[in-house]
Amino acid sequence: MFTLLLDAPTSGAARLRLTGHLDGSAARDVLHAAADVVRCGCSGLVLDLDGLTSWDDDAAFAVVGCTRLARWLPDGVDVVAVTAAGRGLAATAGITDGDGSDLLPDTMAACHAS
Repeated sequence: MFTLLLDAPTSGAARLRLTGHLDGSAARDVLHAAADVVRCGCSGLVLDLDGLTSWDDDAAFAVVGCTRLARWLPDGVDVVAVTAAGRGLAATAGITDGDGSDLLPDTMAACHAS
């Protein structure tokens, strides 16, 4: 079962919290929600992967798509990946800790507007 929660961690920003199993259908829902964040004029997006328990390899496109939205968000996109499942999905999506290395435990990767 997959759940997507939307909240606001700070003024002007939006956070998408993903919990459960992320499959292709759920990944499309994540992309639609992230696009809505851009359309609403938010300054930034936090994609929180820590509630995930598992994911399908082909669902990684949701994380890639969310990070590509950074160009339309002044504060960019932050990907939170502390748990093993979250780090695994981030690695599959090609997210690194900013210096090109793999994400380490207890880290957050930033994808800022360019």
